[in-house]
Amino acid sequence: MVKAFGRLLSFLGPATLTIFIVTAGITAGISTEGPGLLHVNSIAAAQTHLKDIEYSWARDAIEPLVEEGIISGYPDGTFKPEATITRAEFAKIVARAFAIRSGGQQAFKDVKDGWAKAYITALADHGIVSGYPDGTFRPKKNITRAEMVTMLMRVIKLADKMDRPTPWEPSFTDVQPGYWAFRYIETANRLGILPVHYGVVFEPNVDTTRAETAWMVKSLIDLKTIEGKVASVDAQQNTITVQKANEMDEIVALDPGTEVYRNSVYTEAGKLLRGDDVYIVCTSYGEPKFVKAKGIVTKDDIAAKVSILTKGTLTPAQVEALAEGRWGSVKKDLTPALRDRLVGYGLTPEEADGLLAQDWTKLTDLAKQRLARAVSEELGISAELATALLNQDWQQAKTYGQIEAAQYLLAKLMNM
Repeated sequence: MVKAFGRLLSFLGPATLTIFIVTAGITAGISTEGPGLLHVNSIAAAQTHLKDIEYSWARDAIEPLVEEGIISGYPDGTFKPEATITRAEFAKIVARAFAIRSGGQQAFKDVKDGWAKAYITALADHGIVSGYPDGTFRPKKNITRAEMVTMLMRVIKLADKMDRPTPWEPSFTDVQPGYWAFRYIETANRLGILPVHYGVVFEPNVDTTRAETAWMVKSLIDLKTIEGKVASVDAQQNTITVQKANEMDEIVALDPGTEVYRNSVYTEAGKLLRGDDVYIVCTSYGEPKFVKAKGIVTKDDIAAKVSILTKGTLTPAQVEALAEGRWGSVKKDLTPALRDRLVGYGLTPEEADGLLAQDWTKLTDLAKQRLARAVSEELGISAELATALLNQDWQQAKTYGQIEAAQYLLAKLMNM
């Protein structure tokens, strides 16, 4: 029966076809929505005998995905592993593989009536795709390696909002820290989901093949994730005990290379607090590679954040000193850069010197207004709050949001 339907599909060609059969009490739905995306549910076993993957390097990834109806072959019984794949086709694969559903409005003007509309919209709803600056998604365009890896890393909530003091050392000779997808590519490489044949050259703008797609999607599915709350941290043993909902606590032993982030800022495991929400991504072998925690904002978080904003010029200890008004320990190194920046805000050199000398009285009322207005516009805060920050009136500016604004003020002044 299965072979008969396979011959029927081959005869009819790739035109959109839906057939419902009932055999042994099982209903199987067969439809072709887009080239090469034939999905077969109850008769998926027939698709595992694709005649052109026997010697494919990605066979072990292709077959399980076909069996689960995530990716499929062509009506002629081939998979065409070295063929390319479009952005629309990949959107469907991702939506199916990770059960991503749509609940919002169509985000792109060029997919209003396309067969992949629901899948693309679902990914847009979850921040996995953002399209191009002109408001299009370009569903028929072949997807590149960089685009595919970016989408996959967004699926598992990695790479975005992870600030570290210095960028990673590049793993690929053709993808440097300034490249738009650098963090996504490096993250994927650390998780071990990239095909080994990439070697040290990634070629980010090369179109991704169907075999590479299957390999990366299957590798991502195989990753282990742990979510819950931090029950305890053993800094000496470098372990985190995670309290999981309706499950037993799990002790996670971190590797020396595990990246730990708290409130989106790079840190060490010992800085995590009990009760923090925690999300850990491990390799398929269970090795923890990334820890993302979120909880009450601490002084350490703020100091680390500003240190990163200044690209390591200021240490967290120096940031803390500045926040407390102790300029003496760092003033010598900062004065020239801050003076130039203050003059750029409209102060005279004399006024800038007075402010750096912490002699606010040397500024005329007009100068104070100019500086407060400039700071207000650049930081997006009220002029009143800017004045309070410049006055170091911490009674008036004592909430976290205001303190953070003060730290950003420093970074903006330094323009680093």
